[in-house]
Amino acid sequence: MDKLVGTKQEADALQGRGVLQSEDEWAARNRHLVESLSSLMNEHVRFRTGKALDIGCQNGELTDSYAAATALGWQGLEPDLECPTRSRAGLQMQPGVAHDLPFGDQSFDCIALANVFEHIKPVLHNASMEEIYRVLVPGGILVGQIPNPYFPIESHSRLPFFGFVPRKLQPLYWKLTPTGWDFEKAHFFITTIGHVKKAAAAAGFSMVLAQDFNYRAEAVPKALRWAARLHSRLGVVPWAWQFVFRRMEH
Repeated sequence: MDKLVGTKQEADALQGRGVLQSEDEWAARNRHLVESLSSLMNEHVRFRTGKALDIGCQNGELTDSYAAATALGWQGLEPDLECPTRSRAGLQMQPGVAHDLPFGDQSFDCIALANVFEHIKPVLHNASMEEIYRVLVPGGILVGQIPNPYFPIESHSRLPFFGFVPRKLQPLYWKLTPTGWDFEKAHFFITTIGHVKKAAAAAGFSMVLAQDFNYRAEAVPKALRWAARLHSRLGVVPWAWQFVFRRMEH
């Protein structure tokens, strides 16, 4: 499922019942996510500064895992932070937003954007990509993932076919969500890999890859694992998409 925002929401959503993952299933999800994205980082990064940035880092759990899986020096940026802090592994994390990054030009070799783009207001898509482009070195990479809003069970709400519901009606349907989250606090938009590609191209990025991604069965709630195994065999309607974009060399 998608990123959780804050410890209260995380507790609400990790109940291990029905379509809600248990803590073990959520941990399995994070391991698979980090393994796959770190593999892309290691394959495509070109070292110049040795630095990397995790945008939307929350408490730094994934940031710490990226640091353990790559040779990059990581730090995090999180809009919900009120003041600078450090992750469990001691990495620096600070408040900030993607469309106004508090860093100098050409500061990073790699930026992670894992299940974050759908939380950016559509009017800020281009501005956010332009800022990411600015703080990457020439040849630097943006690596990330975005959940498929049209997956049969939508990742944020855990409701069937939520992505097909018009925006004006979504708050009404949201009242059925089992997560316990407030609709406005979830603050996500129906966004696809097409939107990511469009904003990246407008900022000047070249696309290295965009591919389907599905979590392993152990990341899926037990009640739905039969459906996950069937889905993996059919190979249709990906759970998410992963991507790598590169800043132009010149």
